[in-house]
Amino acid sequence: MFEPQDTPRIFAQEPGVDFPRAVVNGLRARLAGQPPEAMARVTLFVNTSRMGRRIEALFSEGPACFLPRIRLITDLGADLATDGAALDLPPAMSSLRRNLELAKLIARLLESQPDLAPRHATYALAESLAGLFDEMRGEGVGINRLANLDVADHSRYWARSLAFIELANRFVGTMEDGFLDAATRQRRVVEALVSRWAETPPSDPVIVAGSTGSRGTTALFMRCVAALPQGAVILPGFDFDLPASVWDNPESDMSAEDHPQYRFRKLLTSLDMSWSNVTPWQATEPPSRRRNALLSLALRPAPVTDVWQSEGPRFTDVGEATQGVTLIEAPTPRDQANAIALVLRDAAERGQPAALISPDPPLTPRC
Repeated sequence: MFEPQDTPRIFAQEPGVDFPRAVVNGLRARLAGQPPEAMARVTLFVNTSRMGRRIEALFSEGPACFLPRIRLITDLGADLATDGAALDLPPAMSSLRRNLELAKLIARLLESQPDLAPRHATYALAESLAGLFDEMRGEGVGINRLANLDVADHSRYWARSLAFIELANRFVGTMEDGFLDAATRQRRVVEALVSRWAETPPSDPVIVAGSTGSRGTTALFMRCVAALPQGAVILPGFDFDLPASVWDNPESDMSAEDHPQYRFRKLLTSLDMSWSNVTPWQATEPPSRRRNALLSLALRPAPVTDVWQSEGPRFTDVGEATQGVTLIEAPTPRDQANAIALVLRDAAERGQPAALISPDPPLTPRC
């Protein structure tokens, strides 16, 4: 499917593009003229079940063909047999069981130190602590790293918290004899797969599509796949309008996690690649190229926003970029939810597809 090259293979699609359709069209185009079974030899890792179902539905629209092997990245920790990794790993532990055991430990702590938190917050604290453990194990970070944090202004409170975290970590390790939490298990599977593929890479194509590498284990797997002789990574929502001077400028603060392209910059840096090494997977026009350019300019990293003074006046076709965009200023969260609900209802009554995308979790159920 892919021609040999010396650098890892990273593709991307612009914001606004129908990403699953672009993936399907790109696969069909690259395998045009190949035997029908060539598609069945492709392993496609996606980040959500919804995307997997959408890709299957797009293939079913025709023409008739074999399907690629569509898998979730999280399957790597759940299905060792499919990966062929000869690992003697115990089964994944129930997150509910671990949270309940942590809640019992936290309850005993609150009995001895009631000033820490109210008793009704016991299970919420257990969930939060379990989430911390999952994130640290997924990123390959040990508990000992916490001891090196600079918390001079809160040293007394932090010392007490750290002592309990270390105790809880040892307790969980003892409790999990015969089990592994899902995050640790997936990390070990991926590490074993990376080691095995480094020696004997698969001959069939392997593609990771739709993931941003937000989790350490996923990013590790993406780096491995991108470097395979027949491997590739397809990034969603990649900003091709961002100038190379911003991508490659160490003072542009692209390392700030609040920037939409932060994960991509981190992935490319870990692969010793530049912005210019990323190419479109499929030649698909976004709904509004000028809108993408406007958003790219508006979301420049903070240290380089002085470019607004020079690039802003030169930006043309603002009307085209904002066509179809409506600004609603709602005085209260209730009014905001009602306005969104009315817009969605109007679209449904007219038979138009609509979606609500929000960084505010409480907003969605209100609409």
